[in-house]
Amino acid sequence: MRATTLNSLLGRFGLLLALVLFCLGSTPTASARQTLIYIDGNITATGQNAVIGLVNDGSGNLAPLPGSPFATGGTGVAGTSDPLKDAQWDSDGELAINAAGTLLFAVNGHSNDFSAFNVDAQGGLTLIPGSPFASGGSQPASIGYKDNGLGHSISMMVIANKASDPYQPKANPNYTSFQVSATGVPTQNPGSTLTLPRHSSPSQILMPKKGPYFIGILYFGKTVASYKFSRDGTMMQTSSLATSGDNVGGVLHPKVRELYVTVPNIDELSVFSYDAAYNLSSVQTQPSPGNAPCWATMNETGTRLYTAETLSGSVTVYDTTDFANPTQIQHLVLAGDLPFATHIQLDPTGSFLYVLDRVGVLHVLDVAADGTASENRAPYNLSLPAGTVPLGVAVLRK
Repeated sequence: MRATTLNSLLGRFGLLLALVLFCLGSTPTASARQTLIYIDGNITATGQNAVIGLVNDGSGNLAPLPGSPFATGGTGVAGTSDPLKDAQWDSDGELAINAAGTLLFAVNGHSNDFSAFNVDAQGGLTLIPGSPFASGGSQPASIGYKDNGLGHSISMMVIANKASDPYQPKANPNYTSFQVSATGVPTQNPGSTLTLPRHSSPSQILMPKKGPYFIGILYFGKTVASYKFSRDGTMMQTSSLATSGDNVGGVLHPKVRELYVTVPNIDELSVFSYDAAYNLSSVQTQPSPGNAPCWATMNETGTRLYTAETLSGSVTVYDTTDFANPTQIQHLVLAGDLPFATHIQLDPTGSFLYVLDRVGVLHVLDVAADGTASENRAPYNLSLPAGTVPLGVAVLRK
C-alpha cells in the first residue's frame, strides 16, 4: 500500500512538474519589437557631433532612447549666410546600418571622418574603439554599405567625400572604400580611392543588395554612374549618364532594376533603368509638384515612392505599380511655419513616414493603406543647438 501510494504521489508530482514547465516554456520571454529612428545631428561645435536616437511607441509618438544623443567624437559641417545655397548639405546616406541591426555608421563632415557604433538590443549606441575613423577625403557625406561584400564575413563600405565644405580648403571629391570586420572595425582598402572631378560634389551612394556594384550620384557633376568593385575593394566605373540638372537623392526599386533620382534645381523626378551588368539607361523625367525635390524613399513592395521637397516644405506620393511611370497620387505640405523638408524615410512597418526638417524638427506622418500620408501630430523637436541643420535619417526595426 505504501509503495503504491508513493508511486501515485510521484506520478502526480511529475505530471504537475511537466505542466509547470510547459507553461513556463510557453510564456513569451522576448520583448516586443520596436522601431528606432537615428538622426545625424551634424553638430558643428568641434568634436561635439552626435547621433540622436528615438523610439516610436507604435502609435507614432517619439521618445529619446536612453543615453541619446550619442557622441560621435567628430564635427558636423556648417552653413553659410544663405542656407538655400549650401551645397554641402545636399546629400543623403549620412547614416548606414548593417542588415542585422548591430552596427551603425555616421559621417562627421567637417572633421573628415566617420564614427562606428555597436547597437545593443534596446537600440543604444556604443562607440567602436578607434572612432572616429578618417574618411579618406574632404567632407564625407554619404555611406554605402554591403554586408559580406568582400566575402569571408568582410563587408564593403564606400564613402562619398563631397568636398563642398566652404570652411575647408578646396579639394577634389572622391569615393573611398573600406573593408569592415564582423565587429564593425573599418580599414581603408589600399589603392581604393577613386578621384572625381573638381566641384562635382557627390551626393549619394546606393548599394544594391546583390552583386559587386554600387551607384553614385553627382550633384554639381550632373551625372549618375555605376561602379563595380573587386575583392580588394578597388572600384571601376561601368556606366555613366549625364543628367539635365543637379541630382541629390536617389532610391533603388526593391523588385526591378529601376532607379529614381530627385533633381531639385529644375523640379523634376528622373527615372533610370539598368541591366544585370549595371549599364544605365534613362527612362523618363517627370515634373515635381513641389519646389526643390531633394530626397526620396520607397516601400518594400516598390508600389509607393515618396519625395521630400525642401523649398515648398512638402511631400509627394507616387504610385509606382507601373515602375517606369510614377503617377502622383498626393502632394502634402508639412505642418509648421516655413517647413524645409529634407531627408525622408519610411518606417519598416509601412505605417509611418519620417521627414526631417532643416529647422531641427522631425515630422511623423501616418501612412494609410493606399500609401497616402497625413500629419496628425506636432513635429518632434530634436533639441539641437540653435542654427544646427541635422543631416540623415536611418530607421531600424529591432
